[in-house]
Amino acid sequence: MIGSMQRQIARGMGQVRQTFLGVVARGGSKLLQLTGLAGEVLDETELVQQVGFSSHIPEGCRVVVVPLQGKTSRSVVIATDGAPIVVQVNKGETCIYDQFGHAIWLKEDGAHVKGGDLFVDDGNLHVPNGEVIDKKGSMQEMRDIYNDHTNGNTPKPNPQM
Repeated sequence: MIGSMQRQIARGMGQVRQTFLGVVARGGSKLLQLTGLAGEVLDETELVQQVGFSSHIPEGCRVVVVPLQGKTSRSVVIATDGAPIVVQVNKGETCIYDQFGHAIWLKEDGAHVKGGDLFVDDGNLHVPNGEVIDKKGSMQEMRDIYNDHTNGNTPKPNPQM
């Protein structure tokens, strides 16, 4: 009797698809095409991401695939790994990054931002293609005022800013 029940359970479990690893064949931020075990192809597999975070998953990444109700046709991707760019973090750190090298890195000494027109490195703010602006105006406006000012009959500042 117990042996018969075990065989029926085993047969039923054999019809239920378990969680498995796949590889992204066509990337995306909502739907992915995957290759699974033995070269099977899963089209339009939904990517489930945390609220507030959205990533475009590149081709070649490994993914964790969960077949809902044990059916491959109703699978969702719940985790990804193995992108071309991976940031290694130390104990206690968190990093949000993209595949272009931009990052927001939360470290023990504060937030570090890198990439694009703004990055902070070793406490220095770099804005190579933009302006530093506060409530009173921009750094360039401050330079322009300084460079043009005089004190009575004195000449303009030398050197200029």
